[in-house]
Amino acid sequence: METSRTGAWLALPVYSAVAALCVAPLLILLAYSFFQVSFVEIIKEPTLKNYARIAGSETYRWLILKAFGSGLTISVVTAIIGYPVAWYIAKRVTVMKSAMLTLLLVPLYTGDLVRIFAWRMLLGAEGVLNTFLMWTGAIREPIEALLFSSLATHIVLTYNYLPFMVLGLWLAFEALDDRLLEAASDLGAGKMSAFRRVMLPLTVPGLVAGGMMVFVMVVGDYLTPQLVGGASGITIVSAINDLFGTAFDWPLGSAIAWTMLAILALLFCAAALIVSRSTLGAALTSGEA
Repeated sequence: METSRTGAWLALPVYSAVAALCVAPLLILLAYSFFQVSFVEIIKEPTLKNYARIAGSETYRWLILKAFGSGLTISVVTAIIGYPVAWYIAKRVTVMKSAMLTLLLVPLYTGDLVRIFAWRMLLGAEGVLNTFLMWTGAIREPIEALLFSSLATHIVLTYNYLPFMVLGLWLAFEALDDRLLEAASDLGAGKMSAFRRVMLPLTVPGLVAGGMMVFVMVVGDYLTPQLVGGASGITIVSAINDLFGTAFDWPLGSAIAWTMLAILALLFCAAALIVSRSTLGAALTSGEA
């Protein structure tokens, strides 16, 4: 009993910091989402008009759908690229494993703006890629669509968040017992059958963890669509920024933000359910792993 009380007192500063810095601002945001704006005055009379406005606005619905669609797309692309990379680092690299993981994280050591402008130099009309293609004779004129397009945005987002997917999958592969694959092979399973029935189910928690990290960061990314997306760079996050800034409509911005948070919470619950029902997840929750 004394030990539990000591632990509770030691954890109190952490809980207090989380409540003050995370929970309280979100609750204030939630309260503002029920208010209205009249010219430059916030009318603090509770109403659901902001949420009704979001539900009835084709623009906001499209921007929200676009944000989650981009998050899902980048999550799938990073999973396809990151799966073999994580497997190679976990199962084939021994001496240089730490070095390869460090090398994977090197791009994250620079700021977002540095990475984004590096890609602008690479994909621009007079950038490295267009210059090289014109030098080789592959094209006669620069490909304008390489930059300031949805394609450019998705390329840069994939580059930025691929390490998070690889790390999640790498942890799953490190926990994977190679003897299970050997047993599947001894029982007559081919490589594809062993992958589908043994490896993939056991690495689902890593896929879900990496996918959710990538998904959340893509949905909340503001700089990348703005700086490399061009006309396609208008996102739900930029709309929230405009509402809190130039439009001075804090209640509507708060309502959109809480709508996004509610959808993300539902997705997190679904992801937790998937992990808990997977083979490894069931073992972890039951304490058998």
